[in-house]
Amino acid sequence: MKLLIKLLFMLCVVTAFGQEHTVTGKIDVVKTDGLHLIPIPNTVRSYATANMRDFRILDAKGNQVPYFVQPETSYTSTMVSNFTEFSIISTKRVIDTSATYVFKNPNKTIKQAVLSIANYEGSKYYKLEGSDDKIQWFGIVNNGELHDLNHPENTSVYKVIDFPICNYPYLRIVFNDRNSLPLNLLKIGEATAKTVNLVPAEKEKLTVSAISFSEQDKITQMHISFERPEVLNQIKLDITSPDFYSRKATLYTLGERDVKRSVETYRQQITSFEIRSDSPLVFDIPNTLAQEIYLDIENKDNPKLQIPNIHITQTPIYVVANLKAEQKYTITAGNQTLKAPDYDISEVAHTIKRALPIARISAVTYMAPENTVEATISIWQQPWFMWCCIGFAALIISYYAFNLIKELNNNKK
Repeated sequence: MKLLIKLLFMLCVVTAFGQEHTVTGKIDVVKTDGLHLIPIPNTVRSYATANMRDFRILDAKGNQVPYFVQPETSYTSTMVSNFTEFSIISTKRVIDTSATYVFKNPNKTIKQAVLSIANYEGSKYYKLEGSDDKIQWFGIVNNGELHDLNHPENTSVYKVIDFPICNYPYLRIVFNDRNSLPLNLLKIGEATAKTVNLVPAEKEKLTVSAISFSEQDKITQMHISFERPEVLNQIKLDITSPDFYSRKATLYTLGERDVKRSVETYRQQITSFEIRSDSPLVFDIPNTLAQEIYLDIENKDNPKLQIPNIHITQTPIYVVANLKAEQKYTITAGNQTLKAPDYDISEVAHTIKRALPIARISAVTYMAPENTVEATISIWQQPWFMWCCIGFAALIISYYAFNLIKELNNNKK
């Protein structure tokens, strides 16, 4: 019985050890309640699964905090300069139905208008019409939609609407208020405008553990390796010479496959591109998870390129979670057995289009490297020892059961 108890205890320990997270971190204390944007640093992603299914946020009591992954381009804002206001001829609002604004086109032709709108939560559908006499109206945009109507610092936003070029002297924009509250349109005009991303989308530079070069058959091969498998999204080359060049390059990884009962190494191409002295030396990589990559550059009869530096970068991932002010939160990742969580927040909050405050992850620590754990496992923790104990216990139980049955049979006789 004592032996069986020990075996059960050992199984529990092994199970608990197998579920231990590889990496943990702390979320810096936030100052306000509400949704926060949390960038996932490379030090966490390196130990997490590629699709982040094992990422968890825990509160001070160890309860899971729901989150959803936020695409980096979801929060955008329009910045304008040289704004020139159009004359708004008339406005009309029908409660719970529509709001109509008629404005004059001061140009011969027009294909864009800039709207100044007071901060508004949500999106708004509209249609745009044109007229020569303000009596008969013709359609230009049938079902347009405005997003990101909320500025994090100012009380209003600029939104650019593009439409087919036309020469109507009068234009009418009609907002649909049937299923949403009316917005406050402050001005209509034209300006030099550009759309900017409100999410900090700077790519994170990865640490390369080793780079080696080799020359063979007029091809320069670079072998780039990392300490752990990394998600790769972009490569940048620093080339010092020659002054003029145009070379074909291929980026790939090496894989293994079984061919006629033998293992064969093959190239798995990631992407190819042309390196030119008259073009930027920055190249996008399809989302790739790899620990080692190879870059082949075809030199033909030209001198090889002098490449003193190679930069590999990673596009950041963000998650959005509802955090409480002055509360402590931790994150965990690295448990390969976990499935992706299914939180309600992904259904109801992912449509929010506004800039969110940033909450950063710090104090990232690692539980124990795999090689260290493997080197320090005791004999009684080895799988073969566990099965030997189970087999020995089965033999003991069988022996006593056999003797008990034999004794019962003797008593009957």
